[in-house]
Amino acid sequence: MARRRNQRRDRLGRFAGTGTKVASTAKGARTAAKAATKTGAKKVATDVGKSYVSGSFSKNLVVGQGGEYKGLKVGAEFKTPKGRGVLVKGILGYHGKPERKLDITPELNLKQKKLSVHTTPNPNRRASAGTKLRR
Repeated sequence: MARRRNQRRDRLGRFAGTGTKVASTAKGARTAAKAATKTGAKKVATDVGKSYVSGSFSKNLVVGQGGEYKGLKVGAEFKTPKGRGVLVKGILGYHGKPERKLDITPELNLKQKKLSVHTTPNPNRRASAGTKLRR
C-alpha cells in the first residue's frame, strides 16, 4: 500500500506555502516587466530623437486660412536608418459663425518667429443685426 504524505498546514488549515511561491513569481514578473518597459521606452525615445529631420518642424508649420477655416497646421518629418521617411501632421482649424462681430485672422512670420492675430470688423455681418432699438 502506498504511503500517504503528510502535508503541512497553517493555523487556518490551509496547505502551508501554497500562495507564496506564486506571489513571489508574480512580483518578480512585474518587476522585470517594469524594468523592460522603462528600458524600451528610453530606447524608443532615443531612436525618435535620432530620426527627426532637423528644420522639418518650422518647414511644416503653417498658420493662416485654408478655405473657410482659419487655424494652424503643424508637422515634422522622421527618417528610418534605411532611408524611409514619414511625415506627421496635425491640423487645427476653426470656422466662426457668419454673423459674428469680429473677423479674427492669425498670421505667422517664420523669419521673425512671430505669431500675430489681426482683428477686423466682419464684412459679412449686417449692420442692423442684433442692434434693434425699442422706442
